[in-house]
Amino acid sequence: MTEEKPDMTTDSSNKNYVKHKCGECARFKVPDSGCWNSYDIQQGILLPSDQACDRYYPRYEKQKDKKTKKQLRDAGLCDSGYFEAIYHNSKPCFLIEEENSFNIAESIEVDEQVFYPKEAKHIPYEPYGYFEGAVPNREELFWKVNREFQRFVDVETIWRDVLSACVLFGYHQEKLQTVPYVFVYGDNESGKSTVLQVLKFLCYRPMYGVTVPAADIYGFLDDSDAIGCILEDEVQGIQKDTDKIKIYKAGYKQGAVVPRTIITQHDRVIKYYNTFCFKACASEQIPQVKGFNERFLFIPMVEGSPEKEWADITREDLERLRNLRNMLLKWRLLSREWQLPQVEVSWRGRLKELWKPILQITHGLTVYDGLFKFVEDQRKERLSSKQDTLEGKIVKVVIEILNEAKGDSFSIPFQTIWNRLTEELDGKIDEKKPHVMETSEFFQVTKNKVGYRLREILNGKSKAIREKDLEGNDRIVKAYDFNPEKLRRVAKKYGFEVVTKLTRLPSFEGVQAPETMEKPEENNVEKESHSPQQLSKLSNVVTTEEQPSHLQIEDSSISKNAKSKSLRRERGPNSATKLSVQEVLEKVRAVFVEGTEEEWVRHGVEYGLSESEAYSLFESLKGSKLFWFERDGQTFWRWVRE
Repeated sequence: MTEEKPDMTTDSSNKNYVKHKCGECARFKVPDSGCWNSYDIQQGILLPSDQACDRYYPRYEKQKDKKTKKQLRDAGLCDSGYFEAIYHNSKPCFLIEEENSFNIAESIEVDEQVFYPKEAKHIPYEPYGYFEGAVPNREELFWKVNREFQRFVDVETIWRDVLSACVLFGYHQEKLQTVPYVFVYGDNESGKSTVLQVLKFLCYRPMYGVTVPAADIYGFLDDSDAIGCILEDEVQGIQKDTDKIKIYKAGYKQGAVVPRTIITQHDRVIKYYNTFCFKACASEQIPQVKGFNERFLFIPMVEGSPEKEWADITREDLERLRNLRNMLLKWRLLSREWQLPQVEVSWRGRLKELWKPILQITHGLTVYDGLFKFVEDQRKERLSSKQDTLEGKIVKVVIEILNEAKGDSFSIPFQTIWNRLTEELDGKIDEKKPHVMETSEFFQVTKNKVGYRLREILNGKSKAIREKDLEGNDRIVKAYDFNPEKLRRVAKKYGFEVVTKLTRLPSFEGVQAPETMEKPEENNVEKESHSPQQLSKLSNVVTTEEQPSHLQIEDSSISKNAKSKSLRRERGPNSATKLSVQEVLEKVRAVFVEGTEEEWVRHGVEYGLSESEAYSLFESLKGSKLFWFERDGQTFWRWVRE
């Protein structure tokens, strides 16, 4: 039996229902709602998209008052000019700089969107106020800031200057490529926290806290519209917080970001946090994290007697500090278009990255020369500390051996390095343990450790070479081969210099070859090339002109085997056998590294030349084989390296 459909009549007097759909009706799919078409709806005959019938009843939808969330800003650029969020007459507002004048506005419009200033509850620092007077110049502002550090902190003058410079460049960080960090360390009651308190008052929009979690730092940096500052006290143990170490390692350089993965209910997103800003820390000890420490300027603190304890700060002091920070904010707005001067310095690497911002912000101020000299002293001290390390000693030994060696080979037997290093470190070697050197400075130094440093620091390649012993027998020894270009870069890092070997055209003045040779077959022997000139770091330009000599030097065109055989002859000074001039020259070259003209002549006389012959030979070698340099007002001579 088929169910009969209810009779449906259409009220033609009201045709509003034709504008709606069946699915918009309040009776749609609602049991016992009085819908005449409920059966067709259940069977799927009538769809929600079909036209509503005359019994259409609109659904009731509660109208929600959707409040538009205010868009907040603390700094930026609008059509009128640069603006900063402040409090004026106890109300948040914007301070807008427009053609060297200032206006106050409760809101601003940027790209057809209205922005409001952040309230005090949304920022981690005391809100800025409005300074009524004229803004002092940069010189006056520097000394006002410096005076506050002098009043509350007992620290060396140079470090007060550094801290004052950090406050100033904090208001222009967007113009810098790198910023230094400040690390204040010392014992209890040394004034570490007071330094951070003064910075908290004077730095640009800082976040000050004790052991701040990495997540809070990310949140602060992400929420800031301008580049603020981070001040963190009691950071001991920071080496265990890898997330925070990443922030500090990356955040000293403009544009550096730290990626973080954020997992939501339906998605996973990688967010990139800009971590660039000035940071200052305080702790009782310096963390032992190499990459972290290289970004900091370390200020040692000891218990002293400041003019005023921070605990005794008065309302007048607070008012003065607030006025100064309001001046600094106004100065920032007035100097937004000012470009920091480009300071040309000879330093490179980390030293330049840390100190250049300080010199830029103080360029043209009376304190600049003192800061520049201090940085130069820091460079020398840093270089000296590098040279005093075991790695520095090894680099020095290798460079000296190569500079003294003949030829253009960059291979050195390991035993030669070991013996010279023993002399350099004044080490003692036990006969029972020949592979261990006892030193007063580095304790035990092993051959294994030295070999590791040669490979890792100097990029030396170990190889086996064949050489002659004292008796003329061949033996296989271990040697290290060095890349000249890499070696020069490493040497420069440690303040040493590999003597550059320059090729030159051969000169035959003062040297006469015999017209005939006793053995015709030796005419085809390859002749030894003339020694290339070398220029010392301290020497003048060496000339290729040679002085005529009354003494004729034997032809140096001898075979390599004959030369090696001659060098192996054990003829000491005062030998009964008369040495040739060439043999005397080889003997003097072996014992004379550098010295005065008189010392060179004395060696020649010891090996059998008369004094006049020695002077004549010396004159013939000046400019081609020997070059001079000045040291402590005295002239010294040195061999041109082959």
